[in-house]
Amino acid sequence: MSKVDDIKNMKRQQKVITPTQVLTDPVGEENNTSLNEYNNQPRKEDKKVERKRVSFDIRTDLHKELKMQSILQEKNIYLLIEEAVEKYLSELKQK
Repeated sequence: MSKVDDIKNMKRQQKVITPTQVLTDPVGEENNTSLNEYNNQPRKEDKKVERKRVSFDIRTDLHKELKMQSILQEKNIYLLIEEAVEKYLSELKQK
């Protein structure tokens, strides 16, 4: 075989990882399931919660920290924000 064929074969054997997989897969663990199997798993949030889409501006440094925490905690950003708002509102009620 030629070097070109070797390179093509190596490229074919490489595992393709999407950005979504990188964000959702646990850190430090190899995940051998295919993307379809991953998407078919039940969500952590079993009960259906009614949601309202909102849009707001946030400082870029806060957004970066939120992104990093969402990756580390393996949660969506909106869940982290919901938890923070719930905590804030409950503290206001206690005052």
